[in-house]
Amino acid sequence: VTIISLITIAALTRYLGISGYGDYTTIFAYVSFWAVFADFGFFWVLVREVSKPDVDQQKIFNNILTLKIISGLAVFLICSLVGFLIPQYSWTLKLGIAIVSAGWFWMSLNSTYVGLFQSRLEMYKSVISEIVGRAIILAGVLVLVNLHYGLQSIFAVYILGNFANFLLSYIFGSQNIKFSPRFDISLWKYILKESFPLAIITFIGLVHFKIDTVILSLFKGSVDVGIYGVPFKILEIIILIPAMFIGNVFPILTKYFHAHDERLSQAIQKSFDFLVILGFPIVAGLITLSQPIIKLIAGQDYITISTVTIRGIDFAAPRVLEILWISGGLTFLLTVFSNLLTVIGKQQKQVMPMFVVTVFNIIANILIIPKYSYVGSAVINVLTELAMLIWWSIITKKYLGFNISLKIVPKVVIVTLIMTASLFLLRGINVILISLIGAVIYGVASYLLKIVDKETLLKIMPSSLRK
Repeated sequence: VTIISLITIAALTRYLGISGYGDYTTIFAYVSFWAVFADFGFFWVLVREVSKPDVDQQKIFNNILTLKIISGLAVFLICSLVGFLIPQYSWTLKLGIAIVSAGWFWMSLNSTYVGLFQSRLEMYKSVISEIVGRAIILAGVLVLVNLHYGLQSIFAVYILGNFANFLLSYIFGSQNIKFSPRFDISLWKYILKESFPLAIITFIGLVHFKIDTVILSLFKGSVDVGIYGVPFKILEIIILIPAMFIGNVFPILTKYFHAHDERLSQAIQKSFDFLVILGFPIVAGLITLSQPIIKLIAGQDYITISTVTIRGIDFAAPRVLEILWISGGLTFLLTVFSNLLTVIGKQQKQVMPMFVVTVFNIIANILIIPKYSYVGSAVINVLTELAMLIWWSIITKKYLGFNISLKIVPKVVIVTLIMTASLFLLRGINVILISLIGAVIYGVASYLLKIVDKETLLKIMPSSLRK
């Protein structure tokens, strides 16, 4: 899915240009704010509730999907209407918002089935439907770009791809649970009560994550948004990795917590260790190879156009990616703490810290962007992620009563430095080849330093390969 998304970005940036890609980024940023209200925190409540022992999964699932259908239709209709009323937006932006809203509706419903698959540890079903949906979008984008169609036609492909994604998920999900609308008001009250703090957290988090793009569009315009949008989109795609991992671990942690299973602390520690092992080399690799990565995705012309000089230093899209990827590394660790609070039912404790950090983010961006543009946005992004990581770790320790060990970090840092030095020396060769070489070097060094041992490798292999 990541590869497909990167190819899609490459096609769109080359075809639309910086200003056109800025419009593309603005539309998706706008609709994503409304999407939070459509989901309203239902996803994590669904995963948590159906993962509990001895529950009526069909009753919970059908009621939540019914809620999602109602909320989705209402929210995305309002989203489209409000978009048409914004005087600063061109007709291209207004019509694009309406089309993307229609596509996002199907994506919103699909997330309910993803939650079901996660709770049952059957994510291969979601993988298949997701790849098919993204492949349809990519194929449609490539065809329309070749035929020189406009942005609205390209957006229409997202409706088709997202619907195909949902349809496949529905077919797979029907093997376990047959959907029929349910209106259990007492259960709705409970679901809404539990999801409300998550909805607030998600909305504030989205404001925190996307507000720089909105402020950038207001103070600087589509060109600066387009320049910032490419490295930021790469960040968005890659940080799905910790989200997907912790999403699959979430049902296991929930079961252990509610069953008072002594394996909970071990599962938490292993989850943290895995994201450290995975996150450090990805961040270091992206920082080291930012220039060839941006060139591969958006082209050399994009790098030339996207350069701005601040205090005598040239900052281009690759430099922005380097800054943003410090933020990405922090997100790998932050994901653990934020989801643990949801597991133990303390999700409401995230509201005030998130609110404070987001207010700082908004004020800082308003003050910094007029002078430092997208470079300032990237720096503020890093500072706010760091503040959130520190605050969340303190809250989690308070309510969980379990200290996560950092014993693995020094070894991972050493192995990452070895890999980074290798990447730096090999920078002249093809970026895909050098990435593969870097992965091999990191894997071998991790094995030699016993970060990953033979027993662990055997455990994560499919049973058919263990022999």
